[in-house]
Amino acid sequence: MLLTISELLGLQSLNAKWNGSAGVSSKPLAGISTDSRKIGPGELFWAIKGDRFDGHDFVLQAIERGAVAAVTSREWFEAKKSALHGKPLISVDDTLETYQLLARYYRLKFNIPVIAITGSSGKTTTKEFVASVLSQKVHVLKNVKSFNNHIGVPATLFQLRPEHRILVAEVGTNHFGELDRLSYLVQPSVCVITNIGYAHLEFFASLEGVTRAKMEVLNHLTGDGVVFYNGDDKILAGQTFSGKKSVSFGVNSLADIRATALKCDGLGRYEFVLDNIKIKLAIPGRHNVSNALAAAAIGRHFSLTTEEIKNGIESVQSVDKRMQVQRLGDVFILNDSYNGNPGSCRAALETAADIQVENGGRRIAVFGDMLELGAYSQEEHVRLADEMKKADFKAIFLFGDETKFTAKRAKELEFQKVAHYHEMDLLIHDLSKYVKPHDFLLVKGSRSMRMERVIDGLQDSL
Repeated sequence: MLLTISELLGLQSLNAKWNGSAGVSSKPLAGISTDSRKIGPGELFWAIKGDRFDGHDFVLQAIERGAVAAVTSREWFEAKKSALHGKPLISVDDTLETYQLLARYYRLKFNIPVIAITGSSGKTTTKEFVASVLSQKVHVLKNVKSFNNHIGVPATLFQLRPEHRILVAEVGTNHFGELDRLSYLVQPSVCVITNIGYAHLEFFASLEGVTRAKMEVLNHLTGDGVVFYNGDDKILAGQTFSGKKSVSFGVNSLADIRATALKCDGLGRYEFVLDNIKIKLAIPGRHNVSNALAAAAIGRHFSLTTEEIKNGIESVQSVDKRMQVQRLGDVFILNDSYNGNPGSCRAALETAADIQVENGGRRIAVFGDMLELGAYSQEEHVRLADEMKKADFKAIFLFGDETKFTAKRAKELEFQKVAHYHEMDLLIHDLSKYVKPHDFLLVKGSRSMRMERVIDGLQDSL
């Protein structure tokens, strides 16, 4: 890592103070970690207080495991310093803010292109497509999993090393100001916006609010930066991008990077043509054509050939709990349980409609609440039942408080079976009795609903 403790202490903007009895190490740090369980020798442990855990509770444990030092809040250190004599500790005013500021400082050590990816849905899969395409030519750093927030993005920046030639940074938001902050940290030279949809409406109030929040990612786009956007998204297609160069992607005839001749196989996996070359996705979903086209547009920007773009796109497999195809015996499951908002639920249902269900199998939807929709929640959950009917689902099993509106509408639409639950164990029990060979299940819901429990439960019972 291109950073030392003495360098950190020398940054006046951090106002960091060394409290250890021994001298300050001038050796490069092995890394920076906020997880005491994974701390390695020579790494700096950074204590951050989260919603569920306070890193300060694990400071001594981290040092025992080999951390070269630990960063704590000034308030915590002063309250406990009599018991911390001699420990290699650095105190700062606010550990989270200082963590972010140091991450920005560290990122600016690397004169490389940085691609920031945001949108209401599809961010993680698009990040995987983009990173895979660019990796055909250069060494790429990307976020691990969905580490796209105020802690995950700085953690990604601290992973930068001299061998990296491009950084692909997924950035997310559910409040105004967050993308402005993350954009300030990563200083992107390229921005990708996947779509604008009904996500986090509890905080953004309207689609106009969502749009305004997503556009914050452009606030710190470098002077000659480029914006790539989904030209099939009606809201994005009508946007202007602050005088920046913009490139659209999509199946729309007006898109700058356009897919043609779309075809779909029996598992919902799409094939399309780009520059007279066929590209076939390994993961299901028409919406993933858009995500792949974002990567194709980025590949073109960085002078990759269409063959290199094809190889990068086709090598991407399903990300955990996102359009993940699974089988339990003769039961076919599409696990899209990582998250759920109206846009991603609609995309999943459209994908399900493309999947061929054979040998008398039935389409069964197993959905949890779509959260953070505020005043739009009832309307969107009612609409969900109509989308399920349109996608030819025969039965629906629903979990949570908000899906009661889906259940009420579904009963009006006369599905073969409509069941609503507040207890996951009961849902799993009834579903396992209902499912038969060759059925197709789509499992989806907001992250905190943890709908993957359905699949775990079925695995035990079937």
